[in-house]
Amino acid sequence: MAANPSSQGALALVESIAKLGEGLKNGEQGAREGLLGACSKLITELSHPSETMLQLLWAQPSHLSVIRMGVEIKLFQAMQDIDAAGQTTAEIASRTDPKTDPVLVGRMLRHLAAMHTVNETAPDTFAPTATSKSFAEPVYQDTILYIIDNFQPAHQKMPSFFQTHGFTSPNSQTDGPFQHAFDCKGYHYFEYFQKFDQEMGRRFGSMMDAWSKGRPRWFEPEFYPVKEQLIEGAESEGVFLVDIGGGVGHDVEGVRQAFGSALPGKLVLQDRPEVIEHAQVGKGAEAMSHDFLTEQPVKGARAYYLHSIIQDWSDDVNTQILKAIVPAMKKGYSKVLINDFVVPNQGAAWPQTALDWELMASLGARHRTVAEHTEMYEGAGLKINGIWRHPHSLDSVIELELA
Repeated sequence: MAANPSSQGALALVESIAKLGEGLKNGEQGAREGLLGACSKLITELSHPSETMLQLLWAQPSHLSVIRMGVEIKLFQAMQDIDAAGQTTAEIASRTDPKTDPVLVGRMLRHLAAMHTVNETAPDTFAPTATSKSFAEPVYQDTILYIIDNFQPAHQKMPSFFQTHGFTSPNSQTDGPFQHAFDCKGYHYFEYFQKFDQEMGRRFGSMMDAWSKGRPRWFEPEFYPVKEQLIEGAESEGVFLVDIGGGVGHDVEGVRQAFGSALPGKLVLQDRPEVIEHAQVGKGAEAMSHDFLTEQPVKGARAYYLHSIIQDWSDDVNTQILKAIVPAMKKGYSKVLINDFVVPNQGAAWPQTALDWELMASLGARHRTVAEHTEMYEGAGLKINGIWRHPHSLDSVIELELA
């Protein structure tokens, strides 16, 4: 059944992995990411097509099903404090909620161990991993529920959506795969949360929080040089940064904590009223209700920041969002910062391609190349000053100013 283990592609990958391994030992930037990609590709290279098929269509769906059941019976919480030696299935099952048959728990744990989500340390004995411990956290639990319960229907209904829409990429934000799956044509994805399923919306917010974990923050020195590009030359009074559509304030709080008294001015968080109600911002920051399709009320700020906003909307809506900011900008001083994916013309990574598909399914939106970003910003009266990217991240910061 095995594919040819001595194929030129496989051997080249083995050599590459050895070199990347040395780089990892020496602390070279990008070595970890390179290893992840090379090891994943090597598995595909060494696998027979039927093995790949069964991994994708058998092992992974079963894995998701077991993880979902794990949330249902609080399996990950039951394992959270177990040491590396592990505990028996019966001991773990005794702490599930509701109490679950040890035989069923054992079947779940064996598949989780086969998929490396937990460790099998002895016969019928299991221990947690960093992944399974994370799955016990509320934001990860919400993410699992959102992806499996709330969003999987959009994927399952994808074929019938395209059968009725001529197999063309969606360009409507109120008539896409999500609306087709939930029979809510005419309602935007985010509007659906508010009107029909606020719990889904809450889970979505948690998922976004989980998604940001472990990823470099845009204001880190290795990512975007805030001190050189924004703090230097900034006016000592007024508004330093406006986070437009910034949710409950993760980025605002990150900036505030990272720079503290070095910030020459206050921070402003803006979002819809129902989101701002839950905002969490500290001293020197203000939470403000604002619809980003209307004119920006904060004038002359040093920076207007949009995190994962552009990717969620069509070119026409994005142009409206940006044109609402332009009148508030001070020429030669104000900047717009776009924290988003910039898709390479070749060799896009799976987080970029997967999220692009999710954006299509939920929002009728997409990721963009440099050329596509540039054309859209020029249409709104802006120009690109530069594009920054952290060596350990796939998203970018695009700095814009008035054209």
